Amino acid sequence: MSKTILVVEDTVDTRELLHLHLTKEGFTVIIAADGGEGLYMAKSDHPDLIITDINMPNLSGTDMIKQLREEPVFAKTPIIVLSAYGKGIAEEAIEAGATKTIQKPFEFDALIAQVKSLLNQP
Repeated sequence: MSKTILVVEDTVDTRELLHLHLTKEGFTVIIAADGGEGLYMAKSDHPDLIITDINMPNLSGTDMIKQLREEPVFAKTPIIVLSAYGKGIAEEAIEAGATKTIQKPFEFDALIAQVKSLLNQP
């Protein structure tokens, strides 16, 4: 059974590229366009891993992470933050409960390696 990944990203091109690359690796991918939608989808679909941007409309990635981490069911769900906003934002994301941060622009191979590592897959 394939692992499910929730991608929360407000930029259409990035969402589509993440969907393409993750699907090609055999993951089931669900998409949310902002933090509010991401929070709803996480609670309804219980993904195995979440990849999120930080700066999004309606609810930031950081606030979404904080709310998810308040729920015991999401205490150990790996969350990768993709952000172009530098070290300070990365530190805020980790403090909010992110498992890992990756700076944009990023290499898809490096992201896939992180995803597989966090999901304990070869």
